[in-house]
Amino acid sequence: MKPLRNPAILLALLYLCFLGVWAWSGTQLPDRVATHFNLQGEPNGWMSRPANQVFMLIFGLVFPLFVVGLSFAAQFLPASLINVPNREYWLAPERANQTSGYFVRHSLWFACLAVGFVTGIEYSIVQANQQSSPRLSTPILLVVVGYFLAGTFVWVAVLFQHFRRPRQAI
Repeated sequence: MKPLRNPAILLALLYLCFLGVWAWSGTQLPDRVATHFNLQGEPNGWMSRPANQVFMLIFGLVFPLFVVGLSFAAQFLPASLINVPNREYWLAPERANQTSGYFVRHSLWFACLAVGFVTGIEYSIVQANQQSSPRLSTPILLVVVGYFLAGTFVWVAVLFQHFRRPRQAI
């Protein structure tokens, strides 16, 4: 089984970057922060700077670890509640620990992706609010959302590839 070290170290570094952007954003945002935007990039939702900072800190810390928590908790669930292809093979007693370790390690990679996404959202909110009339930048948003969607697609594809029918079971 591969160690958790690499994704865990990357996740810690990305969290440090997120916390740096979060701290910087507190000095860059106005008292009234545009936090939600319509499809044209015009603001239609606002928060106070302190409320935005609290929300973004909690969201930035919790959202990325949600999938990790679910993956970790899955090892304590009955096998009948785990929905993976070839469940009998992957959750057999001799492979259950290896499968559980894979889920947790793979979820740490998703958490890295999610921290990058939240950091990008925070940056785009700062950029939008630094204009005299707040406006969300479509190119920045497309890069942030595009990276997250593409990364999620790759993450899911790797997950499915891992749990394909084992050669010895065919």
